[in-house]
Amino acid sequence: MSILASKGESTYLALIGDVRRSREHTDRRGLQRQLERSLERINTSLAPALASRFILTLGDEFQGLFLDPQAGLSAILALEAELRSSRLRYALGWGSLSTPLREVAIGMDGPCFHRAREAMTIAKQRDRWVTVAGFGEETDRIVNAILGLIGAVRATWTPIQAETAAMMRDRKVQTEVAAARGVALPTVHKALRGALYGSVTEAEEAVRCILRAAAHEMPERSSPHDRSSPAARRSPRAASMAQRTSPRKRKP
Repeated sequence: MSILASKGESTYLALIGDVRRSREHTDRRGLQRQLERSLERINTSLAPALASRFILTLGDEFQGLFLDPQAGLSAILALEAELRSSRLRYALGWGSLSTPLREVAIGMDGPCFHRAREAMTIAKQRDRWVTVAGFGEETDRIVNAILGLIGAVRATWTPIQAETAAMMRDRKVQTEVAAARGVALPTVHKALRGALYGSVTEAEEAVRCILRAAAHEMPERSSPHDRSSPAARRSPRAASMAQRTSPRKRKP
């Protein structure tokens, strides 16, 4: 396994996912093969945004590492579209690495992975679809609330609504979706309206905007669980104010 870069101060988004109740799946090996194929397609389609490629790790758990936090949501939505017959959960952790960056997302450690693990623990405890950590306590809370609502809506989708929504993401135009499905345009419109597709995609875009702004404002923000010093958790504005108001030594 090749090492791409040495330890540095760059920040990354670690994505950890797993299949819920995978042991109850009637064809678990077939599920793993399908998951492996889906991860390979994501490794290709999102290659420019990936720092380390996705890999299947323990059982039905997988992980990848992104340069851009917005791309994590794109990967989740792509997996959801391909694995509609399975229920997956995801955890996203934003932070730095403590070990060298590797080509494949395994054998690394650091705050981004610690926070993703923390988020996965919360996701399992609270039965969440997606949970994030590492963007700051307030931002994490807002993003998790929005993702919780998106997940609640998606959980109500019928197979037809899920299929129509997935096709709509690819084709963008309802007439093309109708042609691909071999149904009338009103049928597609009804499925998307029942799935609250417009509201869901608007909420997804809001999550992207929040993550983009949070990452730009402070690439390495502390999780509320981190035991770092108060100075490390200080915002850029607070740090600037502290510098301006701190007493200066007088010249003798």
